[in-house]
Amino acid sequence: MSRWIKLSNSHSRSARVRMEPKETATPIQFQTNDGRLVTAAKIIKSPLSKTYSYLRSHCNNDQELARVLLESDPEIDLEAAGRYTGPTDRVLLDSHDQVLYAASEIEIVLDADGQEIERRPPVKTPANIDTEKPLRWTGKMFKRSDAVRRFVFSRNYQIRHIDGLSFDFLFAMAAELDKSDSLVLLGAGAHGKEPLLLERNGLPYRGFLEGRVNGDKYLLILHLSQLELIQII
Repeated sequence: MSRWIKLSNSHSRSARVRMEPKETATPIQFQTNDGRLVTAAKIIKSPLSKTYSYLRSHCNNDQELARVLLESDPEIDLEAAGRYTGPTDRVLLDSHDQVLYAASEIEIVLDADGQEIERRPPVKTPANIDTEKPLRWTGKMFKRSDAVRRFVFSRNYQIRHIDGLSFDFLFAMAAELDKSDSLVLLGAGAHGKEPLLLERNGLPYRGFLEGRVNGDKYLLILHLSQLELIQII
């Protein structure tokens, strides 16, 4: 999905341009031995009345439930199991497997040991790649050969111009990076020290900008990473 992004260059001049994900290749198609295409489908495993929690609530203990399972197989519904569901909607259930018609989100904070320490309304964090403050060059440059061994890039976007002026702006940026054979670390916020958030409440990423030039053509790529590889000697 294409989206807007506001970038500045090494001279602190900025422009609002587009970023697009890399085009994905045609998905692999699986087929049976006789050449028929394999398609995905949703089937019913069991209705709620056959789940462990429901069956356990009708027995005094696990021993009684085990005896019932051995004697009458109440967990198996021969009429429903294996049937195609058709179009479905996702719904939320409470602890009693009843449909929730109104629900509120709660953020649960855990300590390092996984123990709950706080419950609070979730904090709404806005995206920051297209705000009044453009993404800044932090000045931290990484050689291409070093960056690919140091960081794990999980997402990549191509930066595209929208008119002649933005073409010149991005071309010069790509040429500068290509000449130095380096990736520059981008930062968000007023001082360019914040991670990149692509959408509201999205995951924070470190963004690295790479440029390539071939004649009068350019390629500007935004690499996103959440993981840095550390060499242990």
